[in-house]
Amino acid sequence: MTARLAILLAAGSLLGAPPAPAGRAVAITPDSIVGIKLGVPQPRAATLLRKPIRTDRLEDGYLRLVSGAQRVEVYFRTGTAGAVAVTTWSKLLRTDKQVGPCSSIAALKRAYGGKLKPFRQANRVVAYRAGNLIFTVGTRARVGVVALGREAASVYVALNAPVCS
Repeated sequence: MTARLAILLAAGSLLGAPPAPAGRAVAITPDSIVGIKLGVPQPRAATLLRKPIRTDRLEDGYLRLVSGAQRVEVYFRTGTAGAVAVTTWSKLLRTDKQVGPCSSIAALKRAYGGKLKPFRQANRVVAYRAGNLIFTVGTRARVGVVALGREAASVYVALNAPVCS
């Protein structure tokens, strides 16, 4: 390896260049978003979020941790152990099928097919579920938010989260 190549490689690593295209990272799994799983305690969730983290107290006993830099929110509810929902609106975060916020609904349907269960409001599909994953229907037939949650309330949390733009 030449000295010039070694310098270029070292400079690239110092600048934080990703080793692989950012769009290919699998940060959304059926069990976690950016490593945060349902039921994880609040202190552990905070260590997995990129700083700064904002804490919001919401109605109905909800508490929300928000990493604006990461575009991830983690929800906790009084009386429930650990995280009850995790949402993301980051277009960089993807499932192993390369679907995430800002993906087309057509791509979502191609990737998950019959596993998708529609969630309707006022006779309109506003989200799809695939196990614990929730994909909201955003503007222009795109996924607005990807969320992780077990309860029906998690869909409403996802529908009220910031959307991919």
